[in-house]
Amino acid sequence: MRVAVIGYGVEGQAAAAYWSRRGHDVTVCAPTLSEELPDGIASRVGPTYLDGIDAFDLIVRSPGVRPDLLPPDGNVTSVTREFLERCPGLVIGVTGTQGKGTTCTAIASILRAAGRTVLVGGNIGIPPLDYLDKVDPDDIVVLELSNFQLIDARVSPRVAVVLAVTPDHLNWHTDLDEYYAAKAPIAAHQRPDDVVVYDAVNPVAARIASASPARAVPFGVEDGFHARDGQIRRGSTVLVDRADIPLRGDHNLRNLTAAVAAVYDLVDGDTDALVSGVRSMRPLPHRLQPVGEIRGVWYVNDSLSTTPETTRAAIAAYPEPKVLILGGSSKGLSFESLAEAIASADIRALLLTGDDAPRIAAALRAAEVRDYEIVDGSMSDIVRRAAEIARPGDVVLLSPACASFDRYRDYADRGEQFVAAVEALRR
Repeated sequence: MRVAVIGYGVEGQAAAAYWSRRGHDVTVCAPTLSEELPDGIASRVGPTYLDGIDAFDLIVRSPGVRPDLLPPDGNVTSVTREFLERCPGLVIGVTGTQGKGTTCTAIASILRAAGRTVLVGGNIGIPPLDYLDKVDPDDIVVLELSNFQLIDARVSPRVAVVLAVTPDHLNWHTDLDEYYAAKAPIAAHQRPDDVVVYDAVNPVAARIASASPARAVPFGVEDGFHARDGQIRRGSTVLVDRADIPLRGDHNLRNLTAAVAAVYDLVDGDTDALVSGVRSMRPLPHRLQPVGEIRGVWYVNDSLSTTPETTRAAIAAYPEPKVLILGGSSKGLSFESLAEAIASADIRALLLTGDDAPRIAAALRAAEVRDYEIVDGSMSDIVRRAAEIARPGDVVLLSPACASFDRYRDYADRGEQFVAAVEALRR
């Protein structure tokens, strides 16, 4: 069979290797290609990389490739679809705008505490096709699934977890409705004996769940799974106490509540496993990650905060006076609500950077916030300026509310440069 793999990022590389191992004739098609291809894999590179694409027996779409670039009636699949169709174990899929990685990690942590064998992949960890052949029927696979992976999915996981869905990626989608619709396949193709766990407070998540034939398990409701007084509860029963929750922020409490709701039946309501799994959680890299304390000032890396909504959550997680570092590429999102949150928060200083710093500044002025500074320099320059301003007891918080592609390879590169700049302050 002739297989065309469109795009050669992380999932494209996994797809090429997967179909090549199975003896198929694989061609990687991409506008540019910087990686060297393994022996036996052909390439078609350049502006005409999609010409004649319908001549292939199978077309594998990578997440960054819009489906409308490919033949509408062609034999098109994806890494996500192939995995869901062939995985012998139970798959738990998690989507939402933010919090997916933390929720996936918490689900896996609780299940492992209960003695289950768990593999994690998708948008976090290893591409699932890399370990498909190693999955046993009794194993559980937890997948973080983005809108890019779900937009053309025709298969849903047995357990779908839908966190809050809020505006994002408007630079890629034609409009907000398309972005919302791209999340829906996580539950749209479930069966009646499947389960959809969803944020009952979020209208989009609730709408996605209502369209699924699966059993619905809401969280965020008083008579079900919810967070109250820093605890995770099911109705009036406390499942995980405040002292056993190590992550900061109400948003992380919601993520952990979603994880508990997703696995409660799978661990037979074992509160020891729930508590042990939650208690062992630590901040993931670039997600409200404490970097360290220098001369009484704490530095926190929240580089994965690429939307105004997540930066609002980060601000709320730290009541201390803050030096807040904002900016990057906005993805077409509005900063109005973030500016209003900043106006009422304990912010000692605002350092704006990146391509959309002027747009953020305009939103701040509209909210009558005029004490900000645009820093046009490297991450080291920004961190040094933050250190000059901060006082003992303050938090220097990198929570950009923007994507990183204007100046960095990705959010991880941005976060790593922040960590390195903070470490340089110790010298």
